[in-house]
Amino acid sequence: MANIDNDHKLAVRVTADRILCKAADEGDRRTKAGILVPATAKSADRRGVWAEVADVGPLVRTAEAGDRVLFLTESAIEVDVRGEVLLIVRERDIHAVASGERDAGPTGLYL
Repeated sequence: MANIDNDHKLAVRVTADRILCKAADEGDRRTKAGILVPATAKSADRRGVWAEVADVGPLVRTAEAGDRVLFLTESAIEVDVRGEVLLIVRERDIHAVASGERDAGPTGLYL
């Protein structure tokens, strides 16, 4: 088996129905009542997160690079690529897609 030199950079491709996302900055947030929730607080509820799509696999039909997608944190795989934390999510685990280029659809909701 050949060794790969650490200085040699390899291209990273996403396969099948996977979506590569830039990890969102999980800073402090406020509830609607104005209570500050620190970033270090762990929540037991299933909270969705938005992340920006960096790349998509060849079988992905609903999202493209530059879109923002909503998914549950436990459905993502966290990876470190050249010092940057990225997330890999299956297309079926995406709950919503936000895009500035396509029609908003019947909901008329915007981020």
